Amino acid sequence: MKFFYSLLAVIFIGLAACQQTVEEAPSKQVGKKFNNYQEILDWIENPTDDYVALVAHRGDWRNAPENSLRAVQNCIEMGIEIVEIDVRMTKDSQLIVIHDTSLDRTTTGKGKIRDWTLDSIRTLSLKNGAGMTTHHPIPTLEEMMLMVKGEPVLLNLDKAWAYLPETFEILKNTGTIEQAIFKGNDPYEVMLTMHGTLMDSMQYMPMVWPPDYNIYKSEEDMIKDPIKYTKDYIEGMDPMAFEVIYSKEESVIFDAIKMMEDKRVAVWVNTLWARLCAGHHDDIAIDAPDEHWGWVIRHGANIIQTDRPKDLITYLKGKGLR
Repeated sequence: MKFFYSLLAVIFIGLAACQQTVEEAPSKQVGKKFNNYQEILDWIENPTDDYVALVAHRGDWRNAPENSLRAVQNCIEMGIEIVEIDVRMTKDSQLIVIHDTSLDRTTTGKGKIRDWTLDSIRTLSLKNGAGMTTHHPIPTLEEMMLMVKGEPVLLNLDKAWAYLPETFEILKNTGTIEQAIFKGNDPYEVMLTMHGTLMDSMQYMPMVWPPDYNIYKSEEDMIKDPIKYTKDYIEGMDPMAFEVIYSKEESVIFDAIKMMEDKRVAVWVNTLWARLCAGHHDDIAIDAPDEHWGWVIRHGANIIQTDRPKDLITYLKGKGLR
């Protein structure tokens, strides 16, 4: 009888261990398709209808401080293709990875980043999403690029348009040019005038905004004709993708998306907040994914930037899109 109970105990422990392994497995490579970053680039160049690529906004910020090395590493382990990070410059012209212009919200420091040298910033720590101090440092762009070098991931360098030549120099020095995506709002002619042949050396993604969107500093900055804006980029440089923003379901942006689809250019949609995707955003999509994430896919998206990557992966896998 003792042998029988001992045998049952061994079986129970074994089953429990198997169950634990099954439950823990999704945290690693839950959405993996590509073995290296070149395969990701190849797919973006020729996107297929049976797959949707993911962008993690500021990394896996629900489980690590936003824009931290760990937040990006978590995304690599999940099999996410692209991670969006933010680039800012210090007082001594060093590029660091942080979203805000000030240190207050996400770090233990206070004040504007432009008033701090890199050595001083090295003394600070990042805060997590609840505002608690962590052991994570503020990474430099160089440190971030060296960490992802050779990994199956691309980084989208938000706000790097303000320091484009300096950012490109870091990518060149770290050997990571092909793993970075630049983006911006300026028309093709403006970008060509500002950066010339440098535009031929980088992977650039124009952002297409509707004329009524209030991001513009002046009327001169407005994209008055998104169709012409899109056409100029397609004809001038054949961009790797377009990031599109639409606040209404009847937006003129969908005419631009049709042009992108006709040219087989990847369409990137942000489901972070309601005003970026006609109300079909992450926080309601987790309860009704087909009505919201499904809606943006049916309306042209084959790359989605999200604040809920694990939930979106689960939905896409269930629809046979990952």
